[in-house]
Amino acid sequence: MRTRDLDSAVAGEPGRPWAKTAAMLGASAAAGATMEYLFDPDRGRSRRAKMRDQASHAVHELSYGLGRVSRDLGNRSRGLAAGTRFRLTGRSADDRILHERVRAELGRYLTHPHAVHVSVQDRVARLEGDVLRGEERRAARAVRRIPGVKAVDAQWRVHRDPSQVPQLQGGGRIRPPVPELLQQHWAPSARFLAGTAAAVMWGLSRRFPRPVAWSVRCAATALGARAATNLPLRRLTGINAGRRAVDVNRAVSIAAPPEEIWPLVSDYSVFATFMPDVREVRRSADGVRSHWEISGPAGRPIRFDAVETSREEGKHITWKSTEGQLIAHTGAVRLAPEEGGRTRVQVELTYNPVMGAAGHAVARLLGADPATRLRDDLMRLKSYVEERRQPAMGR
Repeated sequence: MRTRDLDSAVAGEPGRPWAKTAAMLGASAAAGATMEYLFDPDRGRSRRAKMRDQASHAVHELSYGLGRVSRDLGNRSRGLAAGTRFRLTGRSADDRILHERVRAELGRYLTHPHAVHVSVQDRVARLEGDVLRGEERRAARAVRRIPGVKAVDAQWRVHRDPSQVPQLQGGGRIRPPVPELLQQHWAPSARFLAGTAAAVMWGLSRRFPRPVAWSVRCAATALGARAATNLPLRRLTGINAGRRAVDVNRAVSIAAPPEEIWPLVSDYSVFATFMPDVREVRRSADGVRSHWEISGPAGRPIRFDAVETSREEGKHITWKSTEGQLIAHTGAVRLAPEEGGRTRVQVELTYNPVMGAAGHAVARLLGADPATRLRDDLMRLKSYVEERRQPAMGR
C-alpha cells in the first residue's frame, strides 16, 4: 500500500505532473525574460520608466472609466425612477395635458406631425389628417401607450405616394428609435453590464456539455470584446467593414515652412528616402494612380495599388486603395502653417487589416501596426527636413 501511494505521489494523476512542470518552466522563463528586459544595463532604466508611465496611465484611465460608469448608472437610475413615477401618476392627467403629450409623441414617429389634427375628449385621443404609409401603426401604438390615454380613434388618411398631398411633401423619413445594444457606440453602463454578462457566461459555461460550452464561450468572448473596445463586430472582425475598421491619426510639428515639406509628401517616389518600410513606389503617367511595395510582418513584401481622390497643392492629398486589395484603406495628408515658420503635418489613415481591429490589436502588441510605423515615419520626416535645413540656416 505504501509502495502504491509512493508511486501515485511520484506519478500522480495522468498528465498533471507534466502540466505542472510545463507551467513552472513557462513561468520561470517568463520571469527570467521579464527581469532581463527590465534590468538591461543599457535600456533597463528607460524601460522601467516607460512601464511606470504606462501603469500610471492605466490607473488613470481605469479611474476615469469607473467614474463614467458610476455617473451613467446614476443618471439611468434617476431616469428609470422618473419614468416609473410618470407611468404610475400620469394617469390622473386631464384632457388638456393628454393633448400635449399626444402631440409630443407624434413628433417622434411621424415625418409630418403638423399634418395630423389631435383632439382628446374623456381620455380618448382622436387622430385626423394625413400620414405616410408605414408610420401610422407605430404612431398609433405609441399614443396608446401614453399614461392616461384610454383609447385611440385613428381617423387619419394613409397615403403611399405623397406627391398629391402638399402637407406630406418635403423632409426626410423618421427613423424609429434603435435599441441601445444595436447602436454603433454603447454607453458606459451598457458596456459595463455587457462585460459583466460576458464574464458570467464564461463562468457558467463549465457546467455545460463541451459543444455547448464552446458555443457559450465564443459568444462570451465576442460580447466581452464588443464591450471592451466599444466597436461594432464588423469592425472588430473586419467582415463587411469596407475600408474602415481601424482609425489612425498622427501629427508632428516640423521647423520648416509648408513649401519645403510639400515636395516630400506629394512625391511618393522619395518616400523610400526616409521610410525604411517603403521599398518601392511607382506612379502612373497621369500621377493619379500608384503602385506600392512595403515591408510587412516578418519582412514579407505587401503590394497594393492606390488612387488619389483629391489634391490641393501645398495643403492636402487624399487617396484610397483600389478595389480588390488585401488591406483596404483610405488616407489623407494635411499641411497647416504654424507660428514661427513651422508646419503641422497631420496624417489620417483608416484601414481594414486582416481580422479587423482584432488583428490590429495583435499587430500592435508585436510593434508592427501602422500606427506605430506612422509615428516613426513622421519623426523620420521631421529629422530629415530639419537636418537638411541646418546647413542653410548656418550660412
